[in-house]
Amino acid sequence: MGIRNSKRESEALGAYVGLLTEHQWALRGYILSLMPGSSDVDDVLQETNIVLWEKRARFKPGTNFMAWASRVAFYEVMHHRDRSRKDRNLPFSDETVHLLAETLAPRDSKQPLLTALELCLGKLGEKHRELVMVRYTPGKSLIEHAESIGTTSESLRVTLHRIRQNLKRCIEAQFQT
Repeated sequence: MGIRNSKRESEALGAYVGLLTEHQWALRGYILSLMPGSSDVDDVLQETNIVLWEKRARFKPGTNFMAWASRVAFYEVMHHRDRSRKDRNLPFSDETVHLLAETLAPRDSKQPLLTALELCLGKLGEKHRELVMVRYTPGKSLIEHAESIGTTSESLRVTLHRIRQNLKRCIEAQFQT
């Protein structure tokens, strides 16, 4: 009987590792959306992974892993913000981060489009994700961003158009599988 339990536990652990691996890009995209322009996104993702591993016994198989993991990621982002508050100016207020988290966090299978978008955003390179964030963050200017990186706003508009097309193809591919 001990061997069966050991095998069952091993299979459950393998399934959990699979879920954790499968959702890395979506988790990174979610964290990036709460921390635009931050160089600490990967650090927060790593901290999130540590907590997810430590709390693996609390995850209920058959439930929405991404919803659960994104909630853990949200708390890690807030913890990081608390630590960073003393060191630098944060781009969003706590209230804005709460609103973003509520808007972006997958809740259940009724939000497949948002989940696909998060996954596809996570696949973008850092410069392209930053460009998307600049474009869709209120108060951020594409013209100012172009000047800050030494290019033209028209060039960024063309790049943004290509990024949108790639995101569209990526999202459509998510629904074809």
